[in-house]
Amino acid sequence: MSLPGGLGERLNRLVALDNSLSARLTLTKEAGLQRTVAVLGAHLGDGPLWFVIAVIAFWLGDEATRHFVLLAAVAVIVAVGPTTVLKFLMRRGRPREMTGFYSTKYDRYSFPSGHATRVACLAMVFSHRFPCWAVVFYFSALFVALCRVALGIHYVSDVLVGLTVGFLASWVIVSIW
Repeated sequence: MSLPGGLGERLNRLVALDNSLSARLTLTKEAGLQRTVAVLGAHLGDGPLWFVIAVIAFWLGDEATRHFVLLAAVAVIVAVGPTTVLKFLMRRGRPREMTGFYSTKYDRYSFPSGHATRVACLAMVFSHRFPCWAVVFYFSALFVALCRVALGIHYVSDVLVGLTVGFLASWVIVSIW
């Protein structure tokens, strides 16, 4: 079944552009220090890392800190919903399989990036609490997302959609909260 109005052809061109751009941004194993930085950056979006940080902040923090941790947790949980649904609807494979960056049992699909979703949520929530640092938070989210592409475990579109879902979900939660 073809899509109306040449939509299928345009979609194929977008996918080809995404594949090409992602491949150009992917670092080889010979990239040395750049690859090491990308590995560290890619792990800055890890869920268990942020879970531990949240538990410590909640446990040691005052009432305002606990409130902030709850806000961030709700934003991330809300954003994970559509991200997970999209992953299982699209079932897009990763550009290349790697160990140590995602669970092949629970997170085998690439689109959209859960890491990008998570860091976008956190950037939005942290920017709401500390507006003078907003540029740093947003740059950090973009850095983590690009590191995922640089390692070849996500396509550019994966991280762009992940960032968008994360920003939108956390914006809604921050607006309501």
